[in-house]
Amino acid sequence: MLSYTTFFLGSTGVAGALTGLLFVSVSIAPERLRGEHASVEQQTIAATAFTALVDALWISLFALRPGNNIPTASLVLGLIGLTSTAGLTIRLWRARRREKLSNRWPFLLLAITGLYGYQTSTAFTAGSSLVARSDAATLVFIFFGVGIARAREMLGLRGGGLLDLLATPR
Repeated sequence: MLSYTTFFLGSTGVAGALTGLLFVSVSIAPERLRGEHASVEQQTIAATAFTALVDALWISLFALRPGNNIPTASLVLGLIGLTSTAGLTIRLWRARRREKLSNRWPFLLLAITGLYGYQTSTAFTAGSSLVARSDAATLVFIFFGVGIARAREMLGLRGGGLLDLLATPR
């Protein structure tokens, strides 16, 4: 258990720092996310980055609490993630006629929905505190990856991966 405690102490600091950096990057160029020229797709990218990083932060904080509160946190955070992603999907679906959207947003939001679905399911499948901590640590890694990748995309950087082939707006 000590190794997980050390991991979650570190991940709490990392999640806090990354979330803070995301706020800084949004505040440097707020016109991309607000105002008359704001893109719904850019807002969605920022929202999914923020949600993933905050999720990693809260998982880490709950994992540091005494007792096995991780399944409850996973259930609540997973449901918040699912409802948030559903709302973003609806916004993008409505905006597809007004804006030029990339072809990959349905794939990315489907993957993110699957991730939050998995997180929600871990609330019911973790048979012990050790399994719950292991699942939570895995989710923290994944959410860091999603948050960093989406923040990078928000800044306009491309990685040359397979999903970048779908990035060309329709």
